[in-house]
Parts: sequence; C-alpha cells; structure tokens
Amino acid sequence: MSTRYTILIALISFFNLPDAALFAQTNNRNILPSLDVKAASVSGTWTKKENDLIATGKGSRLILPGKLAGSYSITAEFTRTAGDNSIGVILPVGPGQCLFNLSAFNGEAHGIGLIDGKLARDNQTTIKPGTLKNNHPYRLLIEVDVKKNTASISSQLDGRPSLNWNGNPRSLSMFEAWKIPKTDQAGLYTNSEVTFHSILVNRLDPKMRMTAPTKSTSTKTTSTTSTGNVLYYDRAHGEGLANGLETMARNHNFAVKISDQPISSKSLKNVQLLYIRGPSQTFSTEEKAAIVEFIQSGGAFLLVMDEERRMPLQKTGVNEILKPFNMKLTADTEYLHNCGAIAKAGLINRADRELPFSGGRAIEGGTPFGFQLDKAGKPAQPFAAFQQVDGGGKIIVLAEGMSSMLMGTKEGVRLSGIPRNPAKTTYWGKDSQIFMTEVLAWLMKTKN
Repeated sequence: MSTRYTILIALISFFNLPDAALFAQTNNRNILPSLDVKAASVSGTWTKKENDLIATGKGSRLILPGKLAGSYSITAEFTRTAGDNSIGVILPVGPGQCLFNLSAFNGEAHGIGLIDGKLARDNQTTIKPGTLKNNHPYRLLIEVDVKKNTASISSQLDGRPSLNWNGNPRSLSMFEAWKIPKTDQAGLYTNSEVTFHSILVNRLDPKMRMTAPTKSTSTKTTSTTSTGNVLYYDRAHGEGLANGLETMARNHNFAVKISDQPISSKSLKNVQLLYIRGPSQTFSTEEKAAIVEFIQSGGAFLLVMDEERRMPLQKTGVNEILKPFNMKLTADTEYLHNCGAIAKAGLINRADRELPFSGGRAIEGGTPFGFQLDKAGKPAQPFAAFQQVDGGGKIIVLAEGMSSMLMGTKEGVRLSGIPRNPAKTTYWGKDSQIFMTEVLAWLMKTKN
C-alpha cells in the first residue's frame, strides 16, 4: 500500500469516525497520544511533545477526532503557559455549535458564545472576571446533554461548578474566526500559549452526570424549611452567576431561587430578598413596577452595578427602580486601578471591611456605608448605600461589583497591577466574603 493511500485512509478515518466507534475507542482514554496533529490543525501552531499537545499563536484552532451526535462529555487537562487570553472548546450541540470560552477578552469573563448572537461576556452564562493562573494545571469537565428540542451544557473547573446553559440549541452560533471545518465535531480554540495534557471524550449517561445543569425555568438551588426565607436571584437580564451564594445560603439557612424568567409580582410572591447583580439588559416597565411594589410592600432589594461598558444605566433602566426611593447611580467615576474601598462599621457591617474596587460608579441618596479609596487611601465617594423604606422594605446598592464576586486577597497591594487586566493584578481587599455575608444577613433579617 502506498504512503499516499495510507495517509488518505487516515484522514478519512479522522474526519468520519462515527460516534459509536469514537466512544468505543476513546472511553476513559486520553486521545492525545494517537492524535494526528497535522491532519487536525486548522490554524495557529500545534505541536506534540511526548503525549502533550501544545498550542501557540492567536486564533489557534484544532479539530478533535470523531463525529459527536447526541449527548457526550469532554474532559480536558491543560496549563496556560503564557498570555492572558482565551482557552476554548468548540462544542457541537445538536444542530447548533458554540465556543466554551475561558478567560475571554484578556480575562474579563468566562462564558459560552454565541447565545442568541451575544458574546461570552454579555449573556446568561457570563462569569466575571474570567481569570486563569498561568503555569497552573487545570481540569475542565464539560457535559453536553441533547434532547429533542432542548440541550444543556454544564461544567466543572477544578471540581467546582463553572459555566451552565440550557435552551434551544438553534440559539447557539459562532463567529467565522472560531469555526472548524466540521460542525459535528468538537475542537480546541486558544488565544494564548497552552499545553493540553489529556483530553477524554465519553458518551454521557444522564443518570451518571458529574455536573448539575441549570433549568430554563425558575429553579430553587438551595432549600430550607422556611418558606419566607427565600432569596430570588435574577438571571433574565444578562447577569452571571453569583460566586459563593449557595454556600452562604447553606451556612445561613435561606433558600435561593434562580430565575431566567421576567420578574413579576407573582414570581416575587413569598420572596424575602430580590438580588440583581450586574444586569446588562433592559427591565420592562412591568418588571420595574413589580420591583418597586415589592420593596414598598416590605421586600428587600440588593442591586449591584459596575462600569457603563459592562452595565449600561440607560439601557437597563435601574435608576428608574431607585428613583421612588430617592437613590441614584452616577456615571462612571474616574478610573483608578486597584484602588480598593472601605465599608465602615455600623448597621450593616460589624467592623470596617477592606474591599476590592477597580472602576465603577458612585451612589447618591440613602445612607452611605462603603467608600471608594483615593490615591492616598482615604475614603472618597460612596459606592455602597442602604435605605430603610416605610412598610419594612430594605435596599442596598453597590456601585461596583468586585466584592459581590468575592474578589480581593490579603496579598493584594493597592494601586498595583496592570490596568484593566485581571490576570496580571492581585486585587487588594481581603474582606469580600464577610462583607457580602453581612450585607445578605441584614437584608434577609425579618422583624422580630
């Protein structure tokens, strides 16, 4: 048999291996040792060193062997060795295709794109920031479950829940620069230097899932015996997941209901606290009226916003929700990288709390209790304020979102790092966890 004929047969096998044969050959096996890099490479520079697969160059794409039909899982072990940009897995999902994107836009966000044409940093899967540490080995598990007209994507990064999506697979799409020639095969996409140590592709048994998919309707993710001790977390307006929320719920005995449905008086029934963190989409007139009525009737409201480029004031209309309570978010304050903030001891916090801050707004009205720090480290304009409303309602507004994402470390140094580059900044502000716990505790506390 000629060498040319042998190569042709190998290419045909690579691109057309049926899913049953693929799973039979790859089940719990690392596919990298047998990967034909030359045949699989689409763009960028891909090389193999022993059993590792190494990607260099921006926009690097590679096809993983075998057609994928139905439900499956992909497990990838990798280390980013240089750069601060994307590491992605291209996923076929029924008739759709998408990019599972970690550290997108220089670490601005993790997310799945495109969903209804929206980027990974601006849809319901978005997690901000989306930072990864270089020279740290990661283990990523992605599970894709495809049914008749719906599908779900759920994942874990180093054993912790990561990106989740549930919906119509026809809402998924990709830019041309992300695509690979075969829409029924998975692939890799990177904008950094990455070493992949192993990749496993398996058939997914829904009864043996390792991850927990979200649902397309309102879902209670943490339960408690108290029917009135419920936190409603909104994900219908472009919000990402809230770090640590489920842990705080378990530790402090309240339930969490996550919803991607429009907010209404009916959906807020039996809810103690409405939590809106980082919206980027418009609240309808009916939704705004329902929120105002909820607060005036004794409900608690936590609103977290950030810079205009992420969370536009006019588009979302959140100031119209705050207006009846004489509160208002300002335009962006002057950007001061990693300046930090301080929440003062008082009604909300038992002691002064050091918090991260790196670009945000100020809040007018209410009672200020958290302040951005200036260059000299002194409290400047307020970024956190609370309001107690006639009828028992409560409001807290945070005009910068880093503390709500539990960012900041005790190792951070104020004013250090590279501006607008989370991957190359260690943020000051060690008290985000206890600060958010105290904020939620005050809002969830009912009258005795």
